Amino acid sequence: MRTPATGGADSWHGCNTMKRFLLATHGVTLHGVIFFWLTAFVTVDARAQSPTAEDTEQPVANEPVRADGKQHLLRYQFTLGETVRWKVTHEATTETRIQGNSQSSKSRSVSTKVWHVDSIDDDGNISFTHSVESVNMWQELSDRPKVGYDSTKDTTVPREYEQVAKTVGVPLTSVTISSEGKLIDRKSSLGQPNFGLGDIVMLLPPKPVKAGSKWTEPAEIQIREANQQVKRIKIRKLYTLKKVQTGVATIEIKTEVLTPIHDASVKAQLVQQIADGTVRFDVDAGRVISRRMDWDESVIGFSGDDSLMEYLARFTEELLSDEARTARK
Repeated sequence: MRTPATGGADSWHGCNTMKRFLLATHGVTLHGVIFFWLTAFVTVDARAQSPTAEDTEQPVANEPVRADGKQHLLRYQFTLGETVRWKVTHEATTETRIQGNSQSSKSRSVSTKVWHVDSIDDDGNISFTHSVESVNMWQELSDRPKVGYDSTKDTTVPREYEQVAKTVGVPLTSVTISSEGKLIDRKSSLGQPNFGLGDIVMLLPPKPVKAGSKWTEPAEIQIREANQQVKRIKIRKLYTLKKVQTGVATIEIKTEVLTPIHDASVKAQLVQQIADGTVRFDVDAGRVISRRMDWDESVIGFSGDDSLMEYLARFTEELLSDEARTARK
């Protein structure tokens, strides 16, 4: 860990500027980690158009297309009254340097995400309630003591986690999606923060696809400029079906930023809200088995020519074993 430099008024000003930046940015502060955990899969602001899919005849690099060229229809499938659980882990480290002063922010959260399927209509639309069964999380700034909360053990709740404690084990969001993953309805008091994970569920292609097929999901996210004006950034998720093996589809996710970005302070916010990763989807059971998203970014000049921000994070999600066995049946 780099230690803050000491000096005169310029150093003091740089240190305080950096603290304000750390406390304002998403994902790495305590506030951001709380909302990241609460939403698990969070929603972007809007989709610009319907998803598209196209088949590529060329094999994906290092992944041969199946010899039979078999196509697969990817659809979400759940059973009325079913309860599904995933283990969700999010880790993040941010290092910043402004006017010779350096600080770091670190965080980690591990939670159990729960979906209870409330209804399935004649069109196959699925309504479920999202909640969090347990959480173990901590946050640390370089000049502050580490603070954490484990809902399974702690009888005293730190002030920073009082709101978290109130939401453990209670319904947080009611969601209705189509079998393709299109968001039909969402009711929540949590707002709609975005950390680059896409919508409440991954969007699936509108038609059967084979290894090498691609489809896209356009969307918008919001960031705040130095003048406090909200700027809307157009992005799109590019999905590639890498392979289907033993009934499990491996899907690669790439995020493409479509709006030109020239302001480094905007980039510093944006890098924490976009990510690339991989999803493993059970074709027969119709649900995500695992997801991994990674961030490894640096931005120069986000607060002056000599400023630097480095952001390193990972999000993983794993379907818990009981749910995986039940889905297979």
